[in-house]
Amino acid sequence: MRPNRLNNQGSARRAVTSRTGKPAGKRIRNFEAFREVFADWDGSFHQMSRGPFEGSLHVDRGRGLRIFEVRTNQAILTRGVDHAPLMTFIPVTVRNAQTVWQGHRRLDPGRLIVKHPEAGYHNRTAKETVLSALLLPLPVFREVFQVLAGKDIRFGSWSALTPEPEAMARFETGLQTAFRASIHYGGLTSCPDDPSFESQLLQLLVDVLVAPGVEPEMGANARKQLVRKAVAFMHDRLTLSLTALDVCEAMQVSDRALRRAFQESFGMGPLAYFRVMRLHAVRAELRRQRDWHGSVADIAQHWNFGRLGAFAQAYRDHFGELPSVTLGVRGRSP
Repeated sequence: MRPNRLNNQGSARRAVTSRTGKPAGKRIRNFEAFREVFADWDGSFHQMSRGPFEGSLHVDRGRGLRIFEVRTNQAILTRGVDHAPLMTFIPVTVRNAQTVWQGHRRLDPGRLIVKHPEAGYHNRTAKETVLSALLLPLPVFREVFQVLAGKDIRFGSWSALTPEPEAMARFETGLQTAFRASIHYGGLTSCPDDPSFESQLLQLLVDVLVAPGVEPEMGANARKQLVRKAVAFMHDRLTLSLTALDVCEAMQVSDRALRRAFQESFGMGPLAYFRVMRLHAVRAELRRQRDWHGSVADIAQHWNFGRLGAFAQAYRDHFGELPSVTLGVRGRSP
């Protein structure tokens, strides 16, 4: 995703992050500690059930999105307003299905809560609840949706959607993958950008929000022309880490239409195709450098593969050998 779209915007930069700006992942033994993390929060937390409190909180801010996950062993009443201009997306799962939303509503697993920045919180969890959320600055959300879906979208102040189940399951999995990556790499901004975790998560969100079958059908010839243009665009940028947003914006087409066209032509999506072509480009470079005492690290860096270990594993998975074998440096005498 392009830097200007991923830069933090205005007061949204202060929302849902630790005071140091680093990922906040910790166990907490006092429910009032929630207020220490949400910088623009104007509200209250109350413990409604009896017993000692134990919970955990993980909050992280990426280049353009925010994620947080709260675990609590007690029923917690949350009331108030977050003044940051953020769209909030909360999956309803079996881990939070007993939560009472907006003061009176219970929702079945598989629903998606969409909260506009102007809407307040009035939620009461049950005991042993886990709440996860994705947050996006409103201008970023509108721009990303316009590019990937090919149209605009508007919500009320608070909505509970019923998405297509498979798309919802993929989004929930993607959100949990983002949390694991944030913990493993020490923050979303430290995650590898090939492919971008943030870009993938935004794609999954758009898939949830776009109902299947709504998009106009694209003819076979139009799909072939689209694939030819997209392939040419990608091959001119093999040293870059493109995202779906980059390709869709350049082609002026929705993500769903682009993926269908590539699936039809190559049996894989556009980003999977792009990764395969990048690996082939590196392989050709390794073979050219075979007798010139080149290094795998230098060649990988030239082709913008930032993490050598991940690159070597992806290369081995695809070609059945390590890049050092292709280069001919394994077993070579000094």
